[in-house]
Amino acid sequence: MRFQGDLPLAVNAGAMARTVQHLFAVRVESVIQPMGFTLSQWTVMRELRRTPGASASELARAAGHTPQACGAILKQLQADGIVERTAGRGRIVENRLTAHGAEVTDETVRKADAALRPALEEFGHDSLDAFLRLAARLVETLDPVAGDGPRPLNRLWVQDGPSDAPRA
Repeated sequence: MRFQGDLPLAVNAGAMARTVQHLFAVRVESVIQPMGFTLSQWTVMRELRRTPGASASELARAAGHTPQACGAILKQLQADGIVERTAGRGRIVENRLTAHGAEVTDETVRKADAALRPALEEFGHDSLDAFLRLAARLVETLDPVAGDGPRPLNRLWVQDGPSDAPRA
């Protein structure tokens, strides 16, 4: 077992990942809260933009929420005219962004990107691409259902990432 400082390397890696996630969340919240959205709502909206027609349980897994919390978020977003919910396969309810919801989500994504981009620009495209690939592999290793087929969380952003990503 390799140690860094007084903790095992794996524990330090987890702590660092949590710190990065927190700092990203703070930056994203700073631009979406003035628009009237919480981070929890935004993660659901973002995943719906990537996966139209997803069920609440699929969105919950992808956005890191419980199915119950995701259901409540979807109902609020529906009441706000951001999401439409329709009968789907069997008893599954499919969720989609409304036209207004897609516009608002695109605006929040642009603002989130503008808030996060300065912190990432110094790394260059190749480093960010490598980071995303390693992070995706780690998700697949840690996620017990990652091998069960495509899910929004398991899609590599590097495959179809933004065309305006910083280049080295």
